[in-house]
Amino acid sequence: MFIPKRYGESKIDKCPFCGEQSITLNPQKIPVCLKHKMRRLDAMKCICGGFLDIRQGKFGAFFTCPACGAMNLRKALEINRL
Repeated sequence: MFIPKRYGESKIDKCPFCGEQSITLNPQKIPVCLKHKMRRLDAMKCICGGFLDIRQGKFGAFFTCPACGAMNLRKALEINRL
């Protein structure tokens, strides 16, 4: 069953630490909830083994790998949860 999105529902950022709705940005410019406002993400690794750099772009935070290129925030967090 198709349920259309209402105004303002198209982009809802989730906190990478707890999964609640993001309200503010941490010092790394990643959207987080108020409880994790001062918490920073540790060093993230890519599938290839290289370290990811955090970047800020037109559509929000993303990561770049020197070997693989750009990777969105959701994918990088999914890789590093394992």
